[in-house]
Amino acid sequence: MKKAATCLLIFTFIAICHRSHSQPSNRPGSILKKKVELSGFTMNFNLIGVALYGPIIQAEFKLASRFFLVPMLRYSYAGIASQYEWTNFEDDSKYYPSSIAGGIGLKAFIPVKSKRQLIYYGIFGEFIHEKGLYNMNTNYEYERTRMAVAVYGNLGYRWNSKRNFYIDLGILPGIAFDLKNEGLYHTGASSGLPFPGIVKKNRFIGMIDFAFGWNLKR
Repeated sequence: MKKAATCLLIFTFIAICHRSHSQPSNRPGSILKKKVELSGFTMNFNLIGVALYGPIIQAEFKLASRFFLVPMLRYSYAGIASQYEWTNFEDDSKYYPSSIAGGIGLKAFIPVKSKRQLIYYGIFGEFIHEKGLYNMNTNYEYERTRMAVAVYGNLGYRWNSKRNFYIDLGILPGIAFDLKNEGLYHTGASSGLPFPGIVKKNRFIGMIDFAFGWNLKR
């Protein structure tokens, strides 16, 4: 289901970009030669992340004319998909509010059609920390801790308004690599002993990059 949704979003994005590129240009040469003055600092919020792996906040700091350094913070506890993966929405499981992820990336922009419409692409690295409690109020209660690093690609389209407001639509597909994934019994005679069957693994993560942002510095 995740892969199908990601593929659909990719095809939609390609169609949008093709339409923009198919428009006749008033000036010869590649779109890469277009000059556009980008804001020196922006912030954006991806609230649709609540439906997946948590809302995301990003800050963009200009390094060069079209390149930005982008720190990001993702509150995975507030994501419905994260909650489901950790608890299956069952009463005897709990996903801790301290579950969070932070990362940093590089993002570049290409102007298309007009100076207010941009294609962006980039790459991100992220550190993930998650924790939960299972089999609550039983003799088999255990606490699970997961730490991982993830690498994401980023591709999207930005619409800038005339009032420093913008909307992003794109994708953030990636792979997470577990550094630690273990469970420890929390109660009873086995307290502190490892819970069997929990292993480190690699997993695909697909997120929709639908964000609202503001250009804060020219």
